[in-house]
Amino acid sequence: MNSPGRAPVDRGVGPAPAARATPGRAPQGGVAPTSPGRARITAIPAILLALTVAAALGGLTVTGALPATLSGATLVPASPLVTWGTPIITALHHLGLLLAIGAGGTVVLLLPGPSRREVTRLDPLRRYTARIGAAGALLWAVCALMLIPLGGLEATGSGSGLDPWGVGITGDLGRLRAAVAVAALIAALFMGLGRSTVLVAWGLAFAGIGTALLGFAGHAGASLDHTNAVNAMVLHLLGVAVWGGGLLVIGLITPRTSDAVLATTIRRFSAWALAAVVALAFGGVVSAVIRVGSWGALVQSPYGWLVLVKTALLVVLAGLGAAQRQRLGERVRFRHLALTEGLLMAVAIGASIGLSRSAPPVPQEVPAVGDLRTLSLVGFLPPSDTFTVASLFVDVEMDWAAFALALAMAGFYVAGVVRLRRRGDAWSLRRTVPFLLGCLAFTWVMCGGVAAWGRFRFDAHMVQHMAMMMIVPPLWVLGAPVTLLSRAMPPRSDGSRGIREWVLAALHSGYARFVSSPPLAGVFFAGSLVIFYFTPLFEAAMYHHLGHVLMTVHFLLSGYLFAWVIIGIDPSTRPINPVLKIITLLVTLTFHAFFGVALVSATWLIAEDWYLELGMYSIEQLTRIQIAGGSFMWAVSEVPTVLYAVLAVVQWSRSEDRRARQWDRKADRDGEAELAAYNAYLAGLGRGSGTGGRAHGASHSGTDGPINARPGGETESRAAGDIQRGGDTVES
Repeated sequence: MNSPGRAPVDRGVGPAPAARATPGRAPQGGVAPTSPGRARITAIPAILLALTVAAALGGLTVTGALPATLSGATLVPASPLVTWGTPIITALHHLGLLLAIGAGGTVVLLLPGPSRREVTRLDPLRRYTARIGAAGALLWAVCALMLIPLGGLEATGSGSGLDPWGVGITGDLGRLRAAVAVAALIAALFMGLGRSTVLVAWGLAFAGIGTALLGFAGHAGASLDHTNAVNAMVLHLLGVAVWGGGLLVIGLITPRTSDAVLATTIRRFSAWALAAVVALAFGGVVSAVIRVGSWGALVQSPYGWLVLVKTALLVVLAGLGAAQRQRLGERVRFRHLALTEGLLMAVAIGASIGLSRSAPPVPQEVPAVGDLRTLSLVGFLPPSDTFTVASLFVDVEMDWAAFALALAMAGFYVAGVVRLRRRGDAWSLRRTVPFLLGCLAFTWVMCGGVAAWGRFRFDAHMVQHMAMMMIVPPLWVLGAPVTLLSRAMPPRSDGSRGIREWVLAALHSGYARFVSSPPLAGVFFAGSLVIFYFTPLFEAAMYHHLGHVLMTVHFLLSGYLFAWVIIGIDPSTRPINPVLKIITLLVTLTFHAFFGVALVSATWLIAEDWYLELGMYSIEQLTRIQIAGGSFMWAVSEVPTVLYAVLAVVQWSRSEDRRARQWDRKADRDGEAELAAYNAYLAGLGRGSGTGGRAHGASHSGTDGPINARPGGETESRAAGDIQRGGDTVES
């Protein structure tokens, strides 16, 4: 029995009956009329915005950046529009970012669906949430565009007579903000016009791209340790967006949800919030080490004081989040804790804005002159003056984000294996060991000697390239991570999609069927080499961190796709002819070897301007280095060819044995009914053709009795929507 005056509690995840909903609260999927409580909740963003601006101005005052601009003590006298307008526009910019990421993630991953069958349709609640994300993304895009002339006005100063738009858009920061605005605008279109969770997912993806691009702005974009600074800032921003955005949006839609829907949403969000806290803390620590430098600077400088304030706020927020997990179903408690977290997070974001416009204790820019030219281009120096083969294995240049990613992948994989074994399911070490070795190889590729020397020498880069495409991906593929994910994670049955469902939906998509063709996978694997190395793309990847990241992602993905098609254990959308696999393998890796010959025979230097600007080697030395790199690719590519071929043949043989065992089991179950039907069919043919038919049957069987031959072909039926590879079946 429900108590008088209180809405009935929805025990499921579907919408409550409309007839039983109390006034002022809509069931899940509905939109209730405006009420005073809802009006108070919609005013929360304005309160948080004001608090963020106040915290930003306070941070600028603490670091001395605001008094300096007001007194004209800066190198270029700032306009009052820049001094007061930039913090306000930046706060609105961050608010729009939080709404876009939070609403997109809530629709795509958190909210229950309208029913078990209608998986992708947007019900009223999810449609309303998506529109919140669209409004936030549009606000984000507008503010990103407004920051371009403000940046130009800040660079030129007031009264210069120069066009602030022209000055702003010609700079790297201005072009970056324009790219962010484009990504946010695309996200707004997908979320605003989309009628399914798939389109909202695309909007969330573009919002994530825009957030990642912001990592290149401010001190991160001009940092001394460029790679770690940018990667740490990207992790930091994504952590804030997932945590703060999810909390804000869930708070905004709380009046429109039932208690059961709210509890389910908060429970799912809690795991993402924990991951966001870890990413936020990790990125913050790396950024603080790069910009502050020492404990003395942390406790003695105003910049360090703001860092300490942010750290304290993070600890308090994490504690509040832990308290939130204890009472998932209490609506009032959630509102109070969420409001408290929101206020503290607004102060933390304001402090971040102040830090981004203040000079850190450690100078982040290095003049590109003299001996500092190499340091300014790469962000770090070679580990030693002499390069040897041993340098590839003993030298270290840490990429902390890549190291954290490898640890996270290994940790989640082991956690999945442990979950399977605890419930009594087996998982072979022949899968676990290769995957963990792949994570170890990935760490060496991104943090070892090949990473330390890959930006300075072409031969070291080619070793790194070969490892990215032909060592790390096959080891990951042999670990069957998708199969483990589908077995270890519980499926959802409420019409929504989690990580498991999205991965399996991607495997069933038309795009997956298109790219999983062996010839096309071979084209991606080998054909992209010509496009990348024989065009300016490689040199652009050396100059720009974003290009270097895209290069790494492309090598890993193309290598993984090729390995998945040739030797994959994970499910595939369609069976692939083993002969076609072998032919594709031989053609592709032969082309890979001939590409190495082309590098050796080249009469020009690849990325000549980059290597000459580094000033480490002469043209003659660079020529020898390039020949060494091409020779390595030519010689070593034969080894993966043999390993791929051996694995493909072994899997082919095992699949035939497995098919024979499946036939035997089926025959045992039905008493060889299909064989009996086949013999009856042949007997009928013999009776119909008379003596000639009997002779014909005898010529085939060599006896007058029934023919005990099994017809070829696969006989076991599969459920619609199932996909199978290597004996593992995953339902869609």
